[in-house]
Parts: sequence; structure tokens; C-alpha cells
Amino acid sequence: MSENQPVTTSHAGPEQSIQPRQPVVADSERRARLSDLAEKLGQAVQVKRSVVGKIETMQRARQAAQADADAAREKWREKLREGDGTLTREVQKLRVAERSALSLAEEYASFEEEIAKDMPRVELEAVDLASKCISLRSAVIQEAAQQLYDETLMQITDSLALAFEVFCRAENSGLPSRQKSTVDELAGQFFWRINRHICRRLDDAPVGATSPRD
Repeated sequence: MSENQPVTTSHAGPEQSIQPRQPVVADSERRARLSDLAEKLGQAVQVKRSVVGKIETMQRARQAAQADADAAREKWREKLREGDGTLTREVQKLRVAERSALSLAEEYASFEEEIAKDMPRVELEAVDLASKCISLRSAVIQEAAQQLYDETLMQITDSLALAFEVFCRAENSGLPSRQKSTVDELAGQFFWRINRHICRRLDDAPVGATSPRD
């Protein structure tokens, strides 16, 4: 449009009006997926707790068996010293008890190591599910916010169009054709004023802001 061409505005027809954005994935489907992921995450956390619990149980059992072995060793050595090195039946029993406890401690240690090997996989699964939950939750919130924005914009579009038309006519009223502002120029001024009103409404007006016409 030429700078000298008078401004004319018209309301958009139904086919030109802003249509609400259609989400690629329905909101209900996103929420269902989020619920499913949250359930799987809860299960993964329970599995991790179970694995940690088993490891701690094996650790306590190993420590107890080691303590029994240490106690048996201390007793048979003491008995051996008291008997001037004589290998009595009681000493033999204590040595058997020590070996049995040590063997049991080794078994518990082996179980603990075997269970611990599964921990990285369990932790990785939990972290992956948590990441997916956070990402999808953000998508659900963003989608809801976008839908609200689209609906609100649709409600005010006609009012803004009418206000802009009135503004253009008022600004160019009584001016010769060559002095009339273009649509782009008027749009800049119009939306600058809209921005000022919004900022005031939010009590957050920009400091030192100037009009495009200044």
C-alpha cells in the first residue's frame, strides 16, 4: 500500500477469523499418557527401593556372619592359649563355627554383589521415566495454556479490529491524503498503546518507554 493511500479496514469474514489451534495429540490423550507414565514411575521407584532393601539385608547378614566368625576365632584362640596349645574338642568346634560363619559371610557378599549389578539398570529406568513424566507434564501445561490463549484471543479479536478501525479513522480524520498515515504506521501506534494499557493493568509499565511517533 502506498503511503499516500487512505487507510481502509474491514472485519474478517468467518473463514478469515482466527481458529483455535488444533493440538496434534488430544489433551485427554496426553493426560492419559502422563497418568500411565506416573504409574510406571511409581512402580520403578518401588523396584529400586526393593533392590536397595535386598542389598541392605545382605549387608547386615554378611556383617552379622563376619561378627560371628570373629567371635568364634577369638574364643578358640583364647581356649588354645589356656590349654597350652592343645587342640581340644571345644577348640575344634569353635574353628568349625568360624569357618562356617566365614563361608556364610562370603555367600552373603556374593548375593549382595549379584543384586547390586541390577541397580544401574533400575536407576536408569527410573530416571528415564521421571524425565518423560516431567517433559509430558510440561507439554500438558503448555497445551492448556495455549488453548486458553487461543480462546481468549478469539474473544477479543473482533473488539480489537473494531478499535483499530476507529483509531485509524480518528488519526487520519481531516488530513489531506498525502499526510494520512499508512496501516503499518497506525498499527505500530495502536499496538504500542495497547501494550501501554496492558503494562499498566499489570502494574509493570516499562521505564522510559516512548511512543513510536516521538
